[in-house]
Amino acid sequence: MNINYAFRGFEENSDGLKDYASKRLAKVSKLVSANTVIEVIFQKDKNLKFTEIKLNHDGEDFVASESDDKEFSASIDLCVDKITKQIIKAKDRKVHSRRV
Repeated sequence: MNINYAFRGFEENSDGLKDYASKRLAKVSKLVSANTVIEVIFQKDKNLKFTEIKLNHDGEDFVASESDDKEFSASIDLCVDKITKQIIKAKDRKVHSRRV
């Protein structure tokens, strides 16, 4: 699993954000293949902190975006939960379509 980070609106030397995001994305790594590329975009506007996670798994694109007005960690948590639900739902659809 390869993770690419992009920072918009603030400095790129945010190792704390990278570490936190990679720890939370370990949950997703159990569901995707080892060569999956994940893009994490952090954007900071005036009072809003915005996180977006994009990945392509088995030919399907998964995107989750969330914003928080206080800190990035809350938006990272919500994005990871959204991506996890999307991947699980897509896998269930594939299994269900094979059984029918």
